Amino acid sequence: MSKRTSLATVRRSLIVSAALAAAATGASAQSNVTLFGRLDAALQYSTKTGTIDDDLYELANGGIRPSIWGMKGTEDLGSGLKAFFNLEAHFFTDNGLGARTGQAFRRQANVGVKSDWGAVTMGRQYSPAILANLGTEPRAFKENLSGLYPYALNQNPTNNTVNDLGIFIGNAVSYSGNFGPVYVGALLAAGEGTGRTMTLGASYTGPVVVSGSYQEIDAANSDSDGTTHYMLGLAVPLGGFTIKGSYQHATEDDFGIETHEVDFYGIGFDWAWNAMNTFNATYYYGKDKKVSGDKTSTFVISNDYAISKRTVIYAQFAIADADSTPSLRTGVILNGSFPNSKTSVVALGISHSF
Repeated sequence: MSKRTSLATVRRSLIVSAALAAAATGASAQSNVTLFGRLDAALQYSTKTGTIDDDLYELANGGIRPSIWGMKGTEDLGSGLKAFFNLEAHFFTDNGLGARTGQAFRRQANVGVKSDWGAVTMGRQYSPAILANLGTEPRAFKENLSGLYPYALNQNPTNNTVNDLGIFIGNAVSYSGNFGPVYVGALLAAGEGTGRTMTLGASYTGPVVVSGSYQEIDAANSDSDGTTHYMLGLAVPLGGFTIKGSYQHATEDDFGIETHEVDFYGIGFDWAWNAMNTFNATYYYGKDKKVSGDKTSTFVISNDYAISKRTVIYAQFAIADADSTPSLRTGVILNGSFPNSKTSVVALGISHSF
């Protein structure tokens, strides 16, 4: 090879390398990845929880929101189309442990595409049912002392490994879209020998907020075992007040026999009494018609003090009046309510997001 030919080859190589570098730089400019998370912990005191007829002092995890970390990203594909991914896990702030051994991302592990027509998501993801009702549940499905536990514990067939408490659904394909004030979502997690989940959810956010959802979860290899759950909600803003009401109805079948039928009601209000403080008062009532004595009434008050956009100091108090065999199907206290008695919970905590 002559010296002139060698130089020409080097020049062509440099030009190709520069072009590839420019292309990579352009792709990087259209992509973004975000690391996010939240840590939430509270000093909590409870009386007569579950089967313990004694006081309980603890550093509780996730007083108003779960402690989580994750990554998410998008890439602009052009013509209004974007690719995206979500990875999300949760952990315990009090001891640093992960929520479930062997499952790195219990909450979300999905990929999809989105545009003005909506989003198609594949993988483990939030149920459209809980997303649809987030704005009307009286305490916005707070991690503690809300309608979240009855929602979750009434949708947990023991031999369905796709569904996780009706909240996180694996092996799933979903469509969701926002069209002005209307949100719609539908999801299907089918087969694979682990049980099927089918979900529909919708909400309207205008002068008032109206929501509804239906979720059906079948146990593995059985059409006669599983749960059905539907939820309706309404929120009415009135200046600094927002009145909210919700109703959940859930049934569970085992070998074709209905073993649980739960009605769960919640009514309450938010009061933004200044720019940094929001007060909430809510009454919950739940009853399982198929289980004698599984009935609980709970009154909850709380105040969230937003020091900044990322940091909230909160105080919560709840008192539950339980029948003879209370459970989290009808109650909102994580440690459980004491039978035929009243259980009280007081908590003071901090939640910080990044």
